[in-house]
Amino acid sequence: MLQNLHIENYVLIKSLDIDFSRGLSVITGETGSGKSVILGAIHLALGGRAEQKVIREGAHKCIVEATFNIEGYDLEPFFEANDLEYEPQCILRREIADTGKSRLFLNDSPCAVNIVKDLGERLIDIHSQHNNLLLRENSFQLQVIDVMADTAPLMTVYQQDFKHYKTTEKALQELLTLAQQKSADRDYLEFQYKQLAEARLSADEQESLEEERRILEHAGEIQQNLQGISECMHNDAGVLSQLNHAENLLQNLKGMDTELDELSERIRSSVIELKDAADEIRRKSEQIQDDPQRLAEVSERLDTIYSLQQKHRVNTIAKLLDIQIQMEKELNGLDNFDEERAKMERELAEAMKRMTSSSEALSKARASVKKSLEDGLASQLRELGIPNAKIAIDQQPTAPTLSGCDQISFLFSANKSGVLQPVVKIASGGEMARLMLCIKSMMASKTNLPTIIFDEIDTGISGAVAAKTGTILRKMAENTQVICITHLPQIAAKGDLHYRVYKTEESATEANMIQLSENERITEIAKMLSGDKITEAAMQNAQELLGVN
Repeated sequence: MLQNLHIENYVLIKSLDIDFSRGLSVITGETGSGKSVILGAIHLALGGRAEQKVIREGAHKCIVEATFNIEGYDLEPFFEANDLEYEPQCILRREIADTGKSRLFLNDSPCAVNIVKDLGERLIDIHSQHNNLLLRENSFQLQVIDVMADTAPLMTVYQQDFKHYKTTEKALQELLTLAQQKSADRDYLEFQYKQLAEARLSADEQESLEEERRILEHAGEIQQNLQGISECMHNDAGVLSQLNHAENLLQNLKGMDTELDELSERIRSSVIELKDAADEIRRKSEQIQDDPQRLAEVSERLDTIYSLQQKHRVNTIAKLLDIQIQMEKELNGLDNFDEERAKMERELAEAMKRMTSSSEALSKARASVKKSLEDGLASQLRELGIPNAKIAIDQQPTAPTLSGCDQISFLFSANKSGVLQPVVKIASGGEMARLMLCIKSMMASKTNLPTIIFDEIDTGISGAVAAKTGTILRKMAENTQVICITHLPQIAAKGDLHYRVYKTEESATEANMIQLSENERITEIAKMLSGDKITEAAMQNAQELLGVN
């Protein structure tokens, strides 16, 4: 709960330090006295928008510090999740300098705005007339039902099932889309694969074919040259004949000179080597044939290879074979699609079954509190001056969403013979405000919210209805700290503590706020009853409202 509010140099407030306590605290003051300034300061401490113009004229920096007792409100997980040190007392401080720089602190440590805002929503619910418009939204009406039915555990289970279902549904859709795309390209893919498969490619054939084609293209020239070489080596005046003659002459000198013997051996070896080369040349010459048909076959095969390489933008048969393997895998994948789709559809059906089960449990829990909520709201509305108030909660099934499979609509009638219609269509502003107060009152008993602030909840009411409103607020304060800004003495009298906001006009206009003593409270309520001129009757009436003898 809010324990203390400290403000320095904020708008009209030079310095303010005020303590709060449990129960119902009321804040009164004349119109324009600065009550909205107090609320603005609280908004600022909770991470609200910071503007340089809020700094009091002549000051260099404004400070707003709100101290909360958060023990027993299950906020430890929030602090742990945001890597913050938990302490039973939580201090939020906002500083704005005249340079425009704004800083937020949580327990004297700098803190990000989004974290402070998130924490602020767990600490205070500030309800103004504008918040009554929330009642027009089906999402808020659903939230009311969920709070009253305490569906948080069921909602956690359902949302897990819902997200799993949506993820599985998306995966199946992606599979179907991919299969559709692949199926559209299947004929072309099969054609390409067939071309590669029918080519019966071999990894090393391109090099041997290219060499064979070079030989076939020059077969005549090669054969002619080889025959010339053979004749040069084998005829009577050829190389071999001359070397044989030379060898014979050296043989005649054998044993006469050692060096000549060595030369004779060398020539003999050369003759043997040349004879072997000459035989090889003759065989090669006989093997090479001018074969136009074979040349055409080789060229056609190479053209096929070159065409496939160009088509698939590669330069080796090895890469063509890799592409062929990949195409085969894709085609096999398409062949296996039906099995994969069936498996995914079974998973989706199972996910749908789980989601349906958890959504039904959620819907059942919501339905279980409708009657008590309808009766409770109608009863309180009758107490608040709508004697013929009727409330019904319409629950209709919808397609699954993150919040379940229900659409909740609050139906209302203020007339005895009136037909129930959606609140958004039929309720007046005053009726909407009273209905929202009743809802907040019932929700307060179910939530673990430390503080609720009502800003002028009394608009459009007076007399006995105002007293009933005060009673409802006081009952709310049994479960949570309630702070109410009011203009009505009947509500002000219900407070456990009473604060007055006022302005002074000395050297400069200043707004201030004080806690009233019992006698000061009597005077303040009497003033609210009769105006600036306080009568004896007003004083007696104030005492009666306060239950003071």
